[in-house]
Amino acid sequence: MFRYSSTAIYAVLLLLLPSLILPGCTGNGLNDNMPTENKRIDDMFHQMHDSIFTNPQYVLSAIDSLQNEVTDSTNYYKLEMLRADVLCNNGNSDEGLAKYAGILEYCRSNGDKELEMLYWNYYGNYVALNLGLRDSARNCYKRAYDIARNEKYKSRLANICINLADAYRYTGDPARASHYYRQALRVLDSIGSNENIFNIYTGLGQTYAEIGSYDEAERFFNLASPMLDSVMVYDKFFYHNSYGNELYYARKYDEALDQFKLAAKYAAELQHPSARCIAETNLCEVNMLKGDIEKAQAHLDKALMWLKKLPNDAVMRFYIYSLAGDIALNGNDIRTANRYFAEAGDTTLIGPREMALHYSRLQRLYAQMHNYADAYKFLWRANHYDNLINNDRTRNQIAEIELRYRQDTTIMQQRLVISEKENEVRTLEAQIFVIAFAALLIITALILYTGHRRRLRTMNEIKLRDSLYAMRLANIRNRISPHFVFNILNRELKGSNPGIENLVQLLRANLQLCDRYTVSLSEELNFVDTYITAESPALGSSFTYSKHIDPDIDTDSIIIPSMMVQIFVENAVKHGLRGYEGKKYLDIAVSNHNGFTKISIENEGNPNTRADASSNTGTGMKVVMQTINLLNERNEQKIDLNIHQHTAPDGTSAIYTVSIMIPHNFDFSGMNLDRPAKGDTTMRHTTHQHSL
Repeated sequence: MFRYSSTAIYAVLLLLLPSLILPGCTGNGLNDNMPTENKRIDDMFHQMHDSIFTNPQYVLSAIDSLQNEVTDSTNYYKLEMLRADVLCNNGNSDEGLAKYAGILEYCRSNGDKELEMLYWNYYGNYVALNLGLRDSARNCYKRAYDIARNEKYKSRLANICINLADAYRYTGDPARASHYYRQALRVLDSIGSNENIFNIYTGLGQTYAEIGSYDEAERFFNLASPMLDSVMVYDKFFYHNSYGNELYYARKYDEALDQFKLAAKYAAELQHPSARCIAETNLCEVNMLKGDIEKAQAHLDKALMWLKKLPNDAVMRFYIYSLAGDIALNGNDIRTANRYFAEAGDTTLIGPREMALHYSRLQRLYAQMHNYADAYKFLWRANHYDNLINNDRTRNQIAEIELRYRQDTTIMQQRLVISEKENEVRTLEAQIFVIAFAALLIITALILYTGHRRRLRTMNEIKLRDSLYAMRLANIRNRISPHFVFNILNRELKGSNPGIENLVQLLRANLQLCDRYTVSLSEELNFVDTYITAESPALGSSFTYSKHIDPDIDTDSIIIPSMMVQIFVENAVKHGLRGYEGKKYLDIAVSNHNGFTKISIENEGNPNTRADASSNTGTGMKVVMQTINLLNERNEQKIDLNIHQHTAPDGTSAIYTVSIMIPHNFDFSGMNLDRPAKGDTTMRHTTHQHSL
C-alpha cells in the first residue's frame, strides 16, 4: 500500500485555502464599507476554489474586478495572494513568486502581522505542493504558527496547527503531527468552534495508523464519520483514502477495499489526476492481496493511464511500476516484471514501507530467476527496511506518548492552577458572603434600632406636645387669674371706658394666641404692649416701659414660639415690679447678633424675688423650657436662653435680664400641632370652654 497515498491532499490542498485566509485583517484605509467589503472577499474565496485549476482565467478576471473596488490595503493584498496562488499552480511560477514577494514586503513595511501570518501559511502550501520541499513548507507553517499564538489571532491558530501537523506527518514525524492536531482541537474547544474538526479527526486517524496505533486511529475515524455528509468532496476523498490505509495496515482487506471504493468515487468527482491515480493504485493492490488478479490488473491499467498526466511525479511512478511488476510476477511473467522493476527507478523520496515492499518483490523476482545471491541481497534490504519501519513505529509511539504526556501534564498543571484559583475564589466568595451577611445583620439591626428610636422619639414628641398643650391651657388659666380680672373690672367700672376696652383687647389677643404654637415677633410684641398697658395703672407712676428694635429687623418675618416673650414679661410684672415701691422699669430690646436674633427682657424691681422656673407660677417657664428642648432636638443650631440677676448700683433694687438667642432660619416644624391629638376629648372640651 502506498504510504504517501494521502499525498493527494496536497494536490487538492489549494482548494482548502479559502478557509485559511478568510477576511478579518485590518489594514490601512478602514472605513464604514469594510464589513461588506470583507464579506465580498470571503464569498469570492469560497466561490472560486473549484475554479483555481479548471478555469484560472476566470479567477484572475474576478480578482481584477474586485481589486478595483476594494478600499482597504489589506484586502487588496489578500486578493494578490489568491492571484499568486493561481499563477503558481497554472505554469506561471515566476510571476506568482513576484506577487508573493510583494505581499511579504507590504506586510513588513506596514507591520501587518495578521496578513504576514496568512502569507506564511499560504506560501507554505505553495512550497509543499509545487516544489515538494516539505521541510521548507514546515518552516513556513512554523512562522505562521508563531504569529498565530498571539491571543488576538487565536481564531486562525487551529487551521495553521492542522497544516503544521500535516507537514510533520509528511516529513516522517507522526508523533509531532499528533501533537499539533491535538493542539488544534484544544484551540477549537477554547473558542467554541467546530471549524475543520473533521479534518483534524481524519488527520489524527491517519497519524495513528502510520505509527501502528490502530485502535486509536479507528476511534478518530469513527469520530469524523458522522460529519461526512456536511464536508466537501475532497474532504470525503481524504477521509475514505486515509481510513482505507489504516484498515490496510491492520490487514483488514475487505473493509479497506470498501473504503478505497468510496475514495475512488469521490476522486472521480474531483477529476484530479493525482487523486484518480492514487485511488486506482490502492484498489489494485488490495484486489491483488485478495487474489483477484483480474480486477487488480484493471485498476492498474487505469492508474497507468492517469500516471501519464503526472509526468514529473517520480514517487507515484516508482510505486505504480513496482506494483505492476508485482502483478506480472504473480502471473509468472518474469520478463514483464523485470521491465517494470527496472523502469520504476530508485528515489530517496520513497518511504521505508514502500521500499520494503519493493525489495521484497525484487527478492521474489531473483529467486524465480534462480539468482539467489541477488535474491538474498534484496531480502536483506527488505528486512532492513522492515526493521527500520518497526523501529520507527516504536520510536514514534514512544515519542507520541511522551508528547501527549507533556501536553497532558501541562494541561493538568494548568487545571491545578485553575482549580487552586477557583478554590481561592470560592473561599473569597464564602468570606464575602459571611461579611455581607454580617453587614446585612448589622444594617438590619441598625434599621430596627433607628426605627425603634424614631418611634420612641415620635411618641415622646406626641406626649410632649400633649403636655405642652395642657400646660399652655393651664398657663392661660393661671396667667389671667379671676382676681386680676376682678380688680381690673372694679377699677375700670369706676372710671372711663378705655380701660374696659383695653381689657377686652387683652383677653381677645390672649385667646387668639393660645391656640397657636408659633407667631411672628411683631404679634408677640403687640400682645406684650397690650398686656403692659393693662398692667400700667397698677404699677404706678414710677414705672417706665420701653422697646428698642434695630431698624434692620423685620419683626413680621421673625417666627418665635407663642408667649415666649410674654411669659418672661408677665413674670417680671408679677414677681419683680408689682407691689414694689420705688423706681422700676421694663425694657425689651431686639437686635441681630452673629446669625442670631437676640431678644433681651430687662427689668428693675423687687430684689427679694426671682422671675424664673422656680417661682410659684413657674408653669409658663416650664412650657418655654420644654418647647425650646423639643425644637433644639431638630436643629443643629440651638435656641439659647439665659437668665441673669444682679443688684443695682445703689443696692436698693435688683436688675433681672432674660436673653433669648434664636438662630436665623431656625426650623419650627416641631411645633406644627394646631389641635390636640385625635381622641383627646378632654383637651378639646377645655379649649372650647376657654374660648367662650
